[in-house]
Amino acid sequence: MLAHEPSCAGTLLQVSVVEQGSTVVARFRFSLVVSGEGPTEQAALTQLNQRLARLRQSLQPFIQGRLTVPSPSTYPRSGSNGAKTSFMANTGVSGEVNRQMYTQFIQAVGGQPGVRMQGMESIANAQAEAALRQRLTAAALRQGKAEADSTAAAIGATRVRIFRINRSDSIRGPRRVQLSGTMSSGFDPSEAPEPTATARMELHYCLT
Repeated sequence: MLAHEPSCAGTLLQVSVVEQGSTVVARFRFSLVVSGEGPTEQAALTQLNQRLARLRQSLQPFIQGRLTVPSPSTYPRSGSNGAKTSFMANTGVSGEVNRQMYTQFIQAVGGQPGVRMQGMESIANAQAEAALRQRLTAAALRQGKAEADSTAAAIGATRVRIFRINRSDSIRGPRRVQLSGTMSSGFDPSEAPEPTATARMELHYCLT
């Protein structure tokens, strides 16, 4: 059975509302590049696998959840001044680390050969994210109601009724921080941009 479209016997008012807010960083999603090199493709893959095994072991105390490691890629690299061609093998490693464990994580990764930091992304706590969504929703509805009340007073209407709500929310972390020079630049996790949320609403009111 289809629902009937609500009707308005008075003036239909549409109000567009956008509310934004931020929440605390709970953890980071990191991205690493791991590489191996050798005189043959197999030798490069062997070195890559050795470095991956060492990296997994060193990260185990710090990560949350599982690591993601895609299939490696290999390619030849031409030598200079007549040197023999060598082979490179690369893959990525991504995962999540608690904010409080960030320093230990950097120390574990920083000195490993063939491992390079690529980026870090802030992630909000799930409960904090839900609470932020509720706050933004409430704020958007208050703002819309205030505008509707003001318009109603201006046209002599005495009743304001919410007619329809169309919403489009989003929550995202800030742009990824490039961390290839982390050890020298002294990236401080407490200074990381906080994840932000945006609540967009199209509020329709019936003024009578």
